[in-house]
Amino acid sequence: MTTATVMPGLLEQLRALPDDAFTRVQYIAPQVGCFNGCAMCSQFAGRDTWGLTKDGLTGLFTALAQAAAERNLVIASGRIHRPRVVFPYLDNDIGSYRHLDHYAHLARDVLGVKLRISTVGYSAHSKDLAVMHRRLVERHSGSFDGVRFSITPYTLGFTGRSGTDRQAYIDDLAAALRTYRPLLDALGHGAATAACELRFAPLVGIHPLTDTHVSGHHVLVCGPHLLISCERTTGELPETVIERLDERTQPVYSRPGTEYLHVTSDQAEPTPETVRAALTGSLTVPHQVRRVRLHCFTNADGPYWAADPDFHADGSFTALHLYPATGVRKTSGYTDASRHLLNTLLAHKQARGLARREEFTAATGVDVDAVLAALSARADELEPVDTAAAAHLREQIHPQVAAYAAALERADYPPSLFFSRAFTIDTGQIVNQGRAENLFRGLTATNGEPMTPREERGFGQASLSTVRGPIWRITPLPLTAAGRLPIAVTGKKNQATIAPSLLVEELDPCHLSPVMRTTGCRLRRHVLRLPDGWIEHTSMKEGRAAFALPGLPAA
Repeated sequence: MTTATVMPGLLEQLRALPDDAFTRVQYIAPQVGCFNGCAMCSQFAGRDTWGLTKDGLTGLFTALAQAAAERNLVIASGRIHRPRVVFPYLDNDIGSYRHLDHYAHLARDVLGVKLRISTVGYSAHSKDLAVMHRRLVERHSGSFDGVRFSITPYTLGFTGRSGTDRQAYIDDLAAALRTYRPLLDALGHGAATAACELRFAPLVGIHPLTDTHVSGHHVLVCGPHLLISCERTTGELPETVIERLDERTQPVYSRPGTEYLHVTSDQAEPTPETVRAALTGSLTVPHQVRRVRLHCFTNADGPYWAADPDFHADGSFTALHLYPATGVRKTSGYTDASRHLLNTLLAHKQARGLARREEFTAATGVDVDAVLAALSARADELEPVDTAAAAHLREQIHPQVAAYAAALERADYPPSLFFSRAFTIDTGQIVNQGRAENLFRGLTATNGEPMTPREERGFGQASLSTVRGPIWRITPLPLTAAGRLPIAVTGKKNQATIAPSLLVEELDPCHLSPVMRTTGCRLRRHVLRLPDGWIEHTSMKEGRAAFALPGLPAA
């Protein structure tokens, strides 16, 4: 239910909110909209921004603090996930918000909370942003709980589209990393504190999927991937479910999986001769082969198979997922979710005599170059057996890793951080959230539905989010005299308003949606009136002119 509050004073309106809106708030975003235009944006961000002015930020935080104090409520204290920490982003990139230093000051001194930020970076050509971020690091480091730099191939600056330039993006990222290094070091490196997370484009193959038995062996074929059961069988592969998460928050499966032979070859046909040759090691066509544990899982779109869906004992990751067409899932195909950067970093460290969790403190630029060369060599190895994977490595993985390595070097970071498992985090392929659904080319029909066991752990019904309970979001809304704007401008999460307004809404913690996915119940939603002059609008054209996104060349 949406409650429109039209009382004249903001404080009076806040007094009418439920306690949960204060104690369980997680996202206090001072801005909606994002200029970066990522094709995989999980939150359907719009291309224009509407943000609180400096006075608006002060007025909101002061009123929030007073309304909470009157009821003896502590802001953000009721969550089990990062209590007393707020996130100033959801469908915005907080790095481009020019009052972030003031936000950090108010968060600490007025609300009594810390903040965690995530950003793709900002333009070094924006004097206002560059100066603000330096001031933020110098004066407000105590306001931070965590900082994440998101390294994605979809941010506009990396793509080089629409007048942006990849080299300019690398230079901007390097400048941001250089500015933030004292804060990152002070927080201590780690996924929960300070890190660079690399999320890669998915390797998606759309092909017919054959599910059959050949010479008594269960056989699956999709594109270059041929899976053969090592033992003869006549039945179907039993379904595996995630029973729970263990003490390390890793999934515990109901079955150990069934041993299969995984043959990768663009030329292997699923014939009895091929099956016999593969099982006896006498296959003559170009191929690669390994033994895997195969599982059958089910999501809202139907069943799917996953080969080695989790990390190997040596820390590497080579998961393959096969999706049959169903009544909901209209096409069939596969995703090869191998984490090539992670696997190559681990192999290089092992060759240097280091354990997988050990820091490579003696690393040099030569070692970084060796990893980039190894990625190229891996593409060459795959070319005769899996041309799609070879092209993916050359066109997607290698350029993204090379750009990241160049940014670290320009920022004067030691090469050891390129290898550090605490700082350089390969999170694998993008996940099925928001606009990313389109990038899976029909292999999912349900937005936000986990497509893999790792996604199920992250935001599915077996994830930690399920026990965290609903959370709250507070953010300004798009403002226009017309009262309506295209979703591409406002974003999918934000309704346009004709008067300055503040959205206070409850969210499903798994999907960050105002509807609980498990029950279909709409959650609580309030729209509060703000004073005139508290919200400022910046169009995409104005944002580009002001260098409000990374990757714009100076000229």
